[in-house]
Amino acid sequence: MRAHVIFAVIILFGAALVSSSQPPPREQVGPLAGGGFLLNTGWRVKPAGVQIPLDTLPMSAVLSKDGRFLVVLNGGYNPPSLRVLDTKDGHEVGRTPVTDAWLGLAFSPNGRTLWVGGGSQASVYEFSFDANGKLAPARTFEIVKGARSAADFIGDVASDPDGHLLYACDLYHDAIVVVNAQSGIVIDRFKTGRRPYRILFNPDGKSFYVTSWADGSLYRHQTSNGTLLQTLRLGAHPTDMVWRDRATRAEDGEGQQGEVGFKARIFISAANTNNVYAAGVSDNGDLRVVETINVSTTPEHPLGMTPSALALSADQSRLYVVCSDANAAAVVDVTSARSLVLGFIPTGWYPTAARALADGRLVVLNGKGSPTGSASFIPALTDDSLASFTAEVKSDSPYTDEKLDEIPAGIPAAIQHVIYIVSGAENAGPNHQKLAREFVTFDNFYANGDNRADGINWSTAAIASDYVEKMSPSNSAGRNLNPGFEGGEPAALPPAGYLWTNAAAAGISMRNYGFWVVNEVVLDPALAKVTNLKYRGAQEFLADLAAFGSANQMPALIMMRLADDQATDQALGTIVEAVSRSKFWGSTAIFVVEASPQKALGRSSALLVSPYTRTGAVDSNIYNTTSVLRTMELILHLHPMTHFDAAARPMIASFSQQPK
Repeated sequence: MRAHVIFAVIILFGAALVSSSQPPPREQVGPLAGGGFLLNTGWRVKPAGVQIPLDTLPMSAVLSKDGRFLVVLNGGYNPPSLRVLDTKDGHEVGRTPVTDAWLGLAFSPNGRTLWVGGGSQASVYEFSFDANGKLAPARTFEIVKGARSAADFIGDVASDPDGHLLYACDLYHDAIVVVNAQSGIVIDRFKTGRRPYRILFNPDGKSFYVTSWADGSLYRHQTSNGTLLQTLRLGAHPTDMVWRDRATRAEDGEGQQGEVGFKARIFISAANTNNVYAAGVSDNGDLRVVETINVSTTPEHPLGMTPSALALSADQSRLYVVCSDANAAAVVDVTSARSLVLGFIPTGWYPTAARALADGRLVVLNGKGSPTGSASFIPALTDDSLASFTAEVKSDSPYTDEKLDEIPAGIPAAIQHVIYIVSGAENAGPNHQKLAREFVTFDNFYANGDNRADGINWSTAAIASDYVEKMSPSNSAGRNLNPGFEGGEPAALPPAGYLWTNAAAAGISMRNYGFWVVNEVVLDPALAKVTNLKYRGAQEFLADLAAFGSANQMPALIMMRLADDQATDQALGTIVEAVSRSKFWGSTAIFVVEASPQKALGRSSALLVSPYTRTGAVDSNIYNTTSVLRTMELILHLHPMTHFDAAARPMIASFSQQPK
């Protein structure tokens, strides 16, 4: 018996040794063994609550007057639709197609009519809504009659307190349109800030507030005639607003408890910051910023939280802040003059909106998924569950403050020049394949973007701004035809600028070929003096390369946008061959990425060409677009732009210390 026991122990010990000697499982995008999903951004998602499937880019929601139903607007790549969910358990009550829809959802005061912002159709759609949650199409209010242009686009919609008038954001005309709700006729139109995003009425009906996506401001208008009453400067990309009319505790100069001298507060999310702003509202409606609430998860957190939507608990004691690029919702105690971030709730991928239910539950819309978005129905929080959720959010993020100053060893000091090539098309031609075999093959590389428009922003800014994320899906689907994803659109600017913005600030010499240029007009001032306006392809670069050689000086950062066609591979081969024959070859690294993914789960390809990477090896480490940016930043001694490139794994393993 004893021998059998000893034998068993030996078997177990041997198995343990074999197990411990095995390499860890390959890290790759997809479902995780312990639950959750590893995203192509490097973040994990393991959302709280029950997940209800929706369609592409669910982006806004409104509760019925009795709280029994939640109407969700899906405004992504698929044809837009409205879903009605039963708030009791989240099951779908019905779905209704809409010709186009973007963001705007508003019930009439009696709760029997729903109005929807019609996006590129430049209309407001009206639906009846019955006691059983059934939607039925009613009228269409055409804001633009006859031929429409790409600039005709209706977003948010709000009803005045008595339900007689509708106010709609005419996004690209920087205007508010007023519609008589009874006749459906446009009766007024007036200017507001650039790219109006949300409309919020003062309950007294005398004035209303508009967030300007592009101006970093909140505008207060007089309801009767649209007169601009006040402009309140905030942070970049103000988006959602909520009104809190409960008394707020405060401390006076003597440290005594008292009441803040405002009748209400408006909380405003600013998506290109990590902040929510609290504006005090006086008796006459005037505004003053009284607090900035930072919803970062760490003390030194770089930009990238993207607080884009808000919800208040039924008792108005807690503010829920949807942090889109952190896949989380912050929970904030707002009962005192100085608000307190209590913790975070893990959501699905790229949350876009939240609604608090009367029983304490929270519903969060998740804009992305595999393959569509979802709604998370989250139970009422307890101290223990919030603590557990907060720990989950932090563990799901690869970012830590220590990574900001981390300078990993492994990149040869001899590399002084970076050439960064971005293509919008799949570039797997013979030259690309040959270079991968000769230098290094990345067989576990992912594009951060989902499509060409957001992919080019990820490739240059280590993030796609909330404008790009919310506009590019309908653009890819052919509904929203507005350009501006590659410069020229004020609302599309990313939180920390672009790679060239940071290089210019650091005094890095640059040359630009094709980025943010249309018809020889440079759309970003930071590129104006460093852009080759004659650039059409490889030949213009070759001419400049010869001039660099004659001057014995080449810019430290060269950026090149290759055409989205079959000539890309030929141009790539020509460029690499020319650089390899130049005097700068020994000090150069060429990075090549594609803006959008080639395959499912974001799979894509990349090249890293340098005499220090001519190994013929296969690098199976998991990398993505921001890994390329982080590696270039380390070479050029640049700080990360967002928490995505700060957290990205640099491509250190691909370098050798001796040139070949």
